[in-house]
Amino acid sequence: MATFKDTKSQKVVEFTKHSTISASAAAGDKINGQVARFVGVEAIPFRLKQGDQSSYFDITKVDTSSIVRTDDGVVYVPYKKKNWQDMLIGNNSEAKSRFSDTAYQQISSAFASKISNIDGDFLMTQVVEEFYSASSDAFVGPATASFELRIPGFSRLSYSGIDTGDGVDFNIDNNSLFVSHCHYKMGVTPLMTQSIFFTSSIINFRNTAANSSSFLKLDSPFTTPSSGSVIGKGSDIININNSNTNSGTYRKFGIGGRFAGDADSGSLYDFITTREIIIYSSSAVVASGSFLYHPTRPDFAKSSGTPTTIYYQSSSVNAGPSGSYTGSCIIDTAPIGSPIHATAALRETASYGYYYNAETDTAFLVSSSAIDNNGSSFGATTDMIVPRIVSKSVSP
Repeated sequence: MATFKDTKSQKVVEFTKHSTISASAAAGDKINGQVARFVGVEAIPFRLKQGDQSSYFDITKVDTSSIVRTDDGVVYVPYKKKNWQDMLIGNNSEAKSRFSDTAYQQISSAFASKISNIDGDFLMTQVVEEFYSASSDAFVGPATASFELRIPGFSRLSYSGIDTGDGVDFNIDNNSLFVSHCHYKMGVTPLMTQSIFFTSSIINFRNTAANSSSFLKLDSPFTTPSSGSVIGKGSDIININNSNTNSGTYRKFGIGGRFAGDADSGSLYDFITTREIIIYSSSAVVASGSFLYHPTRPDFAKSSGTPTTIYYQSSSVNAGPSGSYTGSCIIDTAPIGSPIHATAALRETASYGYYYNAETDTAFLVSSSAIDNNGSSFGATTDMIVPRIVSKSVSP
């Protein structure tokens, strides 16, 4: 059996027919002295999916039923010869876009001629190393998770909204590094699994009498479950004042999960802290108030604050300034105040800081809290994104 040595990494791998490689994996035997196992699409290394070799790679051309990985971090990626050829020199190939028409015709014709005697269904094998670091241009490091939720089509962050009947759409903006696949969890099984890396995905959260679940809105053979499937469930209705509906209500969702890169053994996952998402019902009554804002000082908010309008659900009893609900105004003590937003659609989060109200000569601190509006603890694994009124400074 022949071997091949990477001149940069010095890695030596066996070079043989893919049928032999598959037979070794099926029998639990070794390849190049390493145990061989069949793996799924998620195990295809970062170099192909997003790295230095991704420009020509087309995952739809892979024979996904017979990908093999050995314990030393080598992945054997098979293609039927006809699909491999189409990936490299077909009409949608990198070669087609990179060269002039004349050069492309000459190159593709010569290449096709060289392998014309090979049957179209014969399996070609591409050997790829995990965590490749022998070249600065091809370096692959540990997976690092980073994502935000945004309003689809815009750059603005969003962790809330009003369900007017069709739910509220959010775009998962995935900025992670060296990630080859990921899993999202919305509170209940099943997970939303993406066996390749998506820079963006649309999810939908609902708050209606009949349905409080989140729905996947992404159609791809590399995402499960299929588009339209239920992938999570919201909380029961939460009263903002923790006792009745007079100050408004919402349902709470969470989005968390884990991102993974090369050599996924579970221990290399970078876990995503669960983030709170607030979905209001169509019956939400929106109120607003004008305040003077300062990010860090209540006295500066009073003396030189920036005029700012903030939005929230209207409170019909025990209302604070401009119809807001201020709660106990004692940090991390129930009941906490209204969730505060920057727009009337309640889609964007207000800036954290102090908001001064001249009528009451009071500056209200709008920030995150360790407890929810229903008095329950957020815990160390969940982040409150939409701020609440949590304390006040009288005559600052």
